[in-house]
Amino acid sequence: MEELPLDDREKINPPPQKGLDLRWLLRTAKRKALLITSITSLAAAGAWYLSPKYPPIYSGNFQLLVEPVTSAEKLSDPSTLTRTGGVPNEGLLSLDYPTVIQILTSPQMLSQVAEQIKAEYPNLSINAAQIRKGLLIERIGGANRFQQTKILKVSYEGTNPKIVELVLKKTADKYLNYSLAERKSRIGEGVKFIDQQLPGLYKRVASLQKELQKIQEQNGTINTAGKGEELFEKVRTIEGQLLETRRELQELTTLRENLQKQLKLTLDEAIVASTLSQDPNYQKLLANLKEIETTIAVESARFQPDSPNIQTLEVKRQNLLDLLNQETKKILGQDIKTATSSNSAVLILQNSIRLGMINKLTETTNQIQVLEVRNQELEKNKKYFQQQAQIFPDLVRRYNDIQRNLEISNQTLNRLLTQRETLRVEAAQSQVPWEIVSQPQLLRDPAGNVIATPIDSKKTLIMGVAGGLLLGLVTAILLEKSRNIFYTTEDLKDAVPLPLLGAIPVDDSLISDNSTKWENSTSATESLEDWYERTRGNNKNGSPFQEAFTNLYANIRFCFWESPIRSLAVCSAESGEGKSTIALHLAQTAAATGQRVLLVDANFRVLVDANSDLVPIHTSLRLPNIKGLSNLLSHKLDPEDIIQRSPLADNLFVLTSGSLLADSSILLASDRMQELMEKFMMKFDLVIYDTSDILSFVDASFVAAHVDGILMVATVGKTKQSALMQALNQIKTFNLPTLGVVANQAFS
Repeated sequence: MEELPLDDREKINPPPQKGLDLRWLLRTAKRKALLITSITSLAAAGAWYLSPKYPPIYSGNFQLLVEPVTSAEKLSDPSTLTRTGGVPNEGLLSLDYPTVIQILTSPQMLSQVAEQIKAEYPNLSINAAQIRKGLLIERIGGANRFQQTKILKVSYEGTNPKIVELVLKKTADKYLNYSLAERKSRIGEGVKFIDQQLPGLYKRVASLQKELQKIQEQNGTINTAGKGEELFEKVRTIEGQLLETRRELQELTTLRENLQKQLKLTLDEAIVASTLSQDPNYQKLLANLKEIETTIAVESARFQPDSPNIQTLEVKRQNLLDLLNQETKKILGQDIKTATSSNSAVLILQNSIRLGMINKLTETTNQIQVLEVRNQELEKNKKYFQQQAQIFPDLVRRYNDIQRNLEISNQTLNRLLTQRETLRVEAAQSQVPWEIVSQPQLLRDPAGNVIATPIDSKKTLIMGVAGGLLLGLVTAILLEKSRNIFYTTEDLKDAVPLPLLGAIPVDDSLISDNSTKWENSTSATESLEDWYERTRGNNKNGSPFQEAFTNLYANIRFCFWESPIRSLAVCSAESGEGKSTIALHLAQTAAATGQRVLLVDANFRVLVDANSDLVPIHTSLRLPNIKGLSNLLSHKLDPEDIIQRSPLADNLFVLTSGSLLADSSILLASDRMQELMEKFMMKFDLVIYDTSDILSFVDASFVAAHVDGILMVATVGKTKQSALMQALNQIKTFNLPTLGVVANQAFS
């Protein structure tokens, strides 16, 4: 069922308030006020009549002080040592009164009281349930906690005053014994719990102490945090030494390279040259060789190379070279080839400056070697201490965790040991914690005689009135449900899941299916227009009936302004709902606004049933029905020749149902009908179809399938709720568009 969009529905019918909606119940109570009042009166009278027949009830009470009154008493209470360590704490010492009351009224507690009573009265039938029924325990005081006392009032009532008094005494004794036993039981459970926890705590403390000792032995210190700082300090010191060593190494390496460049000798070559230059024999031979070479140079200017003098000098020179080589071998041994093969400057006699540079080169090389060894050792030490420093934080964290757990365990152990001793001190006390401040007593007169509790007649009467009111309301609801109708427009709005577009009041002065007809007018010569004006009276422009159709037309027009309604079908669940009247007056109201309106009578069932009280539209308007819709469907006729102008308005046109044909209803589903409906929408501003009821015939569904929407009519006080819901379900099944509902004959 295609319903009105949500926004439009909210404009017509505001959404109901959230929560439980009891407006329908109030309407039912208002309609059935007399019935409800009668039943309530009978119930109240019956309750009043039966109330004196109740047996007399005797009651009594006693009062218990269940907490210390002053702070001094709280401090002197042994439980203070256990619960607060000697410091008063209102939160720990106060009782949970709801829980205490539940315990005092429990079957286990009261069954023991019942057994004690049976011991004195063996023939008496009493149990915990019976005692609980007459027992009431409440805390004395006001509503807020500042007005509440620490006293419990225990009341009991019954039909036998002796049993009532005995129950109160036995209950008082039981509650006092319970308070003492409960305290001792609580203390005993506390000691037992502590004894269960101590072995595990001892074992845990010993285990944590062993772990701490193991860590201290492995690291050779007790202060693990101090050792961690020591490790990081060593790493920083080694890094400083390493930087200084690398700086010195870089300086000496640069110095060695400069000395080698200046001497043009390697270290080995420089050492050989220095050794040779400092040997006296080598120096002497080298001087002699230099002298022979000088002589040869001088004599070569005088003699030819092959002269005896030159030859003699060459022989001497060669002999000196041999001697020099022999001396060199003697000094250098096997390293002579290595020292002299690549650089001949090694064999030259070195002066004092070069000898100093050679000594510096040798010294620098030795220092470089020492620094390189030192650098390697520092790198090793740095790596070692860094590894130790990285591992040590985890060790410190573990040490701290163990130490913290050990401290907590020691505190818990000491606290439990102290608690156990204080609990033992408290267990030795035999004083009853609770106190009777008002002894068990029954209600008595001034002479001391036991009297029964006065019966509260007002309470009985109120219960009778409440029960009667409830019974009357239920009866009224059942009666209304059995009638299965809508009593008011509000009932219709609550039950139907569609917007209520209009509510048409009862007005017999206008044309309707059940009103005085024009054809029965006293004046046979009176025209339809004159009769209509006369029956409307002087209030024609402001009558509730006419105003209702104005509102209905406004809702249809303005709530669908985005998709204007050009055609609609007026339908109802069953016949006799007044849909023809609504269709006629809705068409007249639309025509009054200046629109060209066509009213189509598509209800062929009225023509079929000759005994029906329903009046067709053409009869109400006194229009001929020689040809109409049925003739257009069965023959190719021009609609303009069949459509008639209404005598009520120039722009209101009527297409009557036409002559009765055997297959008129079937023709409503034909293509010819769809073609005609399309032509009507092209020629007129609004087309309104009066149809048959939905549940009896399918004719209305054929027509509604090709209009913009269905306007459902429901008569207040007549339409059955089940029939309307069934019709709406059928419309939903057929997926027909629905505009909303109109309440007919609504009470103004």
